[in-house]
Amino acid sequence: MSFSGGAQSGLKVMPFATVICLFLVALATSQQAAATDLIDLADQGIGAGSSVVSGVNTDGNVVVGFVRRGAYYRAFRWNASSGTIDDIGTLGGVFSLANGVNAAGDVVVGESDTSAGVTRAFRWTAADQKMTDLGTLGGSLSAAYAVNAAGDVVVGGANTSSEERHVFRWTAADQKMTDLGTLGGTEANAFAVNKVGDVVVGTSNLSGDAAYRAFRWTLASGTMDDLGTLGGSNSEGIAVNAAGDVVVGYADYVESINGVPGVNNGFRHAFLWTEGSGKMQDLGTLGGNNSTARGINDIGDVVVGESEISSGAVRAFRWTEGGGMQTIEDWLIANGVKVVHFNTRVATDVNAAGDVVVGQLDNGHAFIARATSGLIDVPEFNAGLQSVANSALLGARDADVLHGAHGSPMRSLLPVGRANIWTAGDVGRQEHDAYSSKQGLAEVGYGYRPTQAMQFNIALGRTYSSANTGFGGDTTARSTYLLPEMILWVPNSTMLATVSAYYGQGDLRIDRAYRNAGVLTHAYGNPDTETAGIRLRLDWKDLISVGKTSLTPYTSLTYMKTRMDGYTEQGNGFPVLWNKRTENATTAHIGMDVVRPISNTVTVLGRLEAAHRFESQATTVSGVLLGAGGGSFAFRGHDLKRNWLRAGLGLEAKVGGGIANVMLNASTEGEMSTYWLAASYRWVF
Repeated sequence: MSFSGGAQSGLKVMPFATVICLFLVALATSQQAAATDLIDLADQGIGAGSSVVSGVNTDGNVVVGFVRRGAYYRAFRWNASSGTIDDIGTLGGVFSLANGVNAAGDVVVGESDTSAGVTRAFRWTAADQKMTDLGTLGGSLSAAYAVNAAGDVVVGGANTSSEERHVFRWTAADQKMTDLGTLGGTEANAFAVNKVGDVVVGTSNLSGDAAYRAFRWTLASGTMDDLGTLGGSNSEGIAVNAAGDVVVGYADYVESINGVPGVNNGFRHAFLWTEGSGKMQDLGTLGGNNSTARGINDIGDVVVGESEISSGAVRAFRWTEGGGMQTIEDWLIANGVKVVHFNTRVATDVNAAGDVVVGQLDNGHAFIARATSGLIDVPEFNAGLQSVANSALLGARDADVLHGAHGSPMRSLLPVGRANIWTAGDVGRQEHDAYSSKQGLAEVGYGYRPTQAMQFNIALGRTYSSANTGFGGDTTARSTYLLPEMILWVPNSTMLATVSAYYGQGDLRIDRAYRNAGVLTHAYGNPDTETAGIRLRLDWKDLISVGKTSLTPYTSLTYMKTRMDGYTEQGNGFPVLWNKRTENATTAHIGMDVVRPISNTVTVLGRLEAAHRFESQATTVSGVLLGAGGGSFAFRGHDLKRNWLRAGLGLEAKVGGGIANVMLNASTEGEMSTYWLAASYRWVF
């Protein structure tokens, strides 16, 4: 793996495991941008605008880059383990760019302006939580582009006292820049450093020449070597392997005919330079005129990049000595993967083993390709992940039986010494957000009033809900619940207090569908759920009477906790391990029940209610993309609607030997069902 902070040849390179950026919080619906606009941090308190992912650590749980804030970019660091995205500040000015991160993710390097308005290289550490100005080589400007695995060697370009641009190497041990010079010219930059930090590669111009050449500097020799070209004038070193003995990039290509170089026609080919041979190897093209190598694995035997094909279109490639240069599509097909209507454009890096490649598709989306697992469109895959990330809410919503079948305790009051049994059910839909679902429940119950001051009820029920998760996938939640309830009459008043408890156990059957190399694929999970809650409700029964109409104001406070087990998906090439999670819901309700008899057997029922949810955000959801090239991720919980209104209209009638009750309800927003029908039938004896 290269530890490059990014090539500077027109394309912002996404290092290996940039796939982790797909797990940034709440990107599913907004992540339709190009490769240099992979993330939108507007909801993270950093600011809206385009953004660039420029580095990721070895474990894939720390991502760095920069995002536009107004007219300027600001460097950020995202920690998947905590789900936080931090603006890491500036050197006193208004902008900063994070260009690279070390293996552990606790050191970030880049460039920022100072309060004086000059751009300087910086090194930020998690321990200090601040940027350090690395200075210059005597001039005014500098920029850091890469950092080694340990985070104690930083490389880039800095101005000298004569304002020439030289390569610098900064070490934590010396706390200063060392001038590595140029290849004789006046401008050079280092774009990559090996794992240990003793080999630096980049590009420099030659003495008195406008030509630029790839270079390799080693600590052992202390010199900068011109790596040459492929017959032309220019070349650029873009990435280096872990040991530092293999360099890749691009070079001007001039075809030789019978040993005589031809005319430089402006073509460039990907090259591989090895210390053993001391020369560049032309990696060729995919049939077109140009190619560029952008990434190399740790050993140095797998190279990835971009190349024109015979039609002139550009495709991502993977190269090995034995297999030559292949499109990513052909590489996957050779490994038994079916590929349908997926066109890659550029491969930006490859993992240590050489069997996972990341890059961009023709549509500008990031991709990750695995040798035998397939290929995913990162934003599209991310959308599918987010569609099931909030699945715990499905179980939590089902527990709202407290405000459905048990939303009218005053209609179940009994005479002293009498009992009743009932059957009840709700059916409805929740359409207040993208995670819409159809819902239903059925229950049976028993109630008894032993004294003037108390009535006891208990119910046993079953809930069901189902939501579409895209591409034909769905999530189904089922739960069995027990609901004991106590109604208490407050002495010398019209007030009644109802205390209800809820406990439910169930499971989720999750079908996450996505396209793998264009082929519809399904990933399955079956986690268990557990929900417990309590509600305290106060009713002032018939507090107001207007003719035959009685009004009963009420208020309630409900607390629910839903736990969902972690699970590992089955049945697909890109499985995810989802961590367990807990959703809390604390809700206050205030409302008015209206009752008006219209005959001896029929009564009209009405309800108007306002509700407030105390939590403003759902729980952060985290997990791990399993397999080579995977990593941990975290989705920031989506913002919850906190205030809504509910209205209901229904009838109660004596039917047969019992009492039937039916009410149609609707709410304006929030986690409550959008509309539902609640019905019950009670026998009193």
